[in-house]
Amino acid sequence: MGRKWRKYAVGKYRLQQLKGQAVVVWDDGQTRHRRRLGNANTEVEAKALLDAWARRVAIVRAEAAQTIGDLFRAYEADRIADGKQAANFRDSWRALAPRFDALPADAITADVCRDYARARLAAGVSQGTIWTELTRLRSCINWATKRGLMPRAPYVWIPTKPRSRQRVLTPAEVITLIDACVMPHTRLFVLLAITTGARSGALVSLTWDRVDFEAATIDLREPEIVDPLTKRVRKSRAIVPMTAEARAALLDAKAGALTDYVIEWDGAPIKKVRKAFMAAAARAGLADVTPHTLRHTAASWLASGGVEMERIARHLGHRDPATTRNVYAKPDVNSMRDAADVIDMQLRRSAPGSVGPKQTRKRS
Repeated sequence: MGRKWRKYAVGKYRLQQLKGQAVVVWDDGQTRHRRRLGNANTEVEAKALLDAWARRVAIVRAEAAQTIGDLFRAYEADRIADGKQAANFRDSWRALAPRFDALPADAITADVCRDYARARLAAGVSQGTIWTELTRLRSCINWATKRGLMPRAPYVWIPTKPRSRQRVLTPAEVITLIDACVMPHTRLFVLLAITTGARSGALVSLTWDRVDFEAATIDLREPEIVDPLTKRVRKSRAIVPMTAEARAALLDAKAGALTDYVIEWDGAPIKKVRKAFMAAAARAGLADVTPHTLRHTAASWLASGGVEMERIARHLGHRDPATTRNVYAKPDVNSMRDAADVIDMQLRRSAPGSVGPKQTRKRS
């Protein structure tokens, strides 16, 4: 039998020996229970068996006791600690909570998720929004599983991700949008967005010390130092040339500036421009347009103008030109007419009676 093991317990679960095997014993107040853990050659192995068994019991109990709401709140707190934007999680949970808050963690099924998506579609919510909400729910479940809060991750059904927005404005539409901007700060934003291709966040945080009129450049890079104890990822930004249109608008804004920020309103910097932008777009009669549409438009104009993809990527602040090529720089179909003409020419040359690529006319 060997040496008798010393007393060892995990909570109410006590380790004992029984004919050379490790067993766990516990009392629930009414009944004394005993379960075999397995063969253990040493005391160390027996303790490890009890530790593993206790962890499994704790996981099962946590799964039964915790609801999706409990898990999501813990998940949100952990993500915020890593530097993620709290608003993104709260927006998704505001929609998910009525259906999933009180639901046990192991009750998620594909049918439950499909029913949620069906109800959201009936309420007029876009497919993209539903995709984002259920993707965030799946991320929460995976997070809980990796941290041992659940023994396994239930299947979270997610609808097909919709195609990215293909909307690219024409020059005439951009001019109409600029003319529809009632507020000067909105007009300045639109001008800078189309001439720099910058994101909204980069423009509303732009300060005058990064606008160089002498060198005719705009430094969109954020001087903030990211906390190394977080997992926050800063979007890459670039130094871009200042166009003539941007220069005129910036000089006018600089003359009346009351703050250190380029885009300001009523003597204070602004945090978001979306509401004013959408109002201007409505006045211009433009549908399916957001501030980010201007970034797509700038990239597409550059691609249609024959600018190399690497240079467009640098202009947009992308580290990888593949991102520019796949997501942003989608040339207008009219810019690809030359490619269609090449195919058309090949078909005409190969038609009966014509001179094909490998045919020669017989001399008479």
